[in-house]
This record gives sequence, structure tokens and C-alpha cells, in this order.
Amino acid sequence: MTIAPIRTENDYDAVMARIDELWGSEPGTSAGDELDVLIDLAWVYEKKHHHIDPPSPLEILEYRLDQMGLNAEEIHRVMEFRKKAPEIISRESGLSPEIINLFNGIPFEAFMDSGDSSAVSKSK
Repeated sequence: MTIAPIRTENDYDAVMARIDELWGSEPGTSAGDELDVLIDLAWVYEKKHHHIDPPSPLEILEYRLDQMGLNAEEIHRVMEFRKKAPEIISRESGLSPEIINLFNGIPFEAFMDSGDSSAVSKSK
């Protein structure tokens, strides 16, 4: 395959198909080098044309609650723990570390690195 910039979705599809063919190639081989270059090209194209913002802390929380299999009443009880559900939902108040720690399995840093510094409360 001739390596060239990805300019169209068809180019992107071809690169992704080639990545699939090369997947698992040994690093340092010509196939491994081609794979590395194509992955970098695809990443740049995706970042420019298919960018997805990281989830907000609230979206992470909602996802975790869903993964835990909680129903609406159970979610309300969890949120009632801090009596801040309306403020959190409307983003008038952030999530405290105590609320975040209720959801074991999500690293605290996931809430801190969302780019929305207002979403996490520093106070307890």
C-alpha cells in the first residue's frame, strides 16, 4: 500500500482495512512500521473529522449507575445522599469526592480530566 494523507472517508476506510490486515505485525518489521504509520494517520483523521469530546463527570456518573443496574428510584436514593441532585443535574453544583467515591470502579481522575473544572466540587 502506498501511504498517503487521508482526505476522504473512502481513504479512511481503505486505511482501516489495511490496519486490520496488518494487526499483530511484529514491531520493527516493514509490516509493523506500516501499521504504526497508518494508525497515526487514522488517529489524526479521526481527531479532525470524528472528534468525540470526553464525557462530563455527570455523564460518567449516569453511565456507571446504568452499568450498576440501578433503577430510577435507586438512583434517586444515591443522589439524595447529598441532597444535591438538582444542583448536580443542572450543573449548579459539582460532584463531591464522597459522591464520586460511591461509584467504585471509576478512577477519580476520570472525573478530573474532563475539561469541565466546574463539574467537580473541591469542598466536602
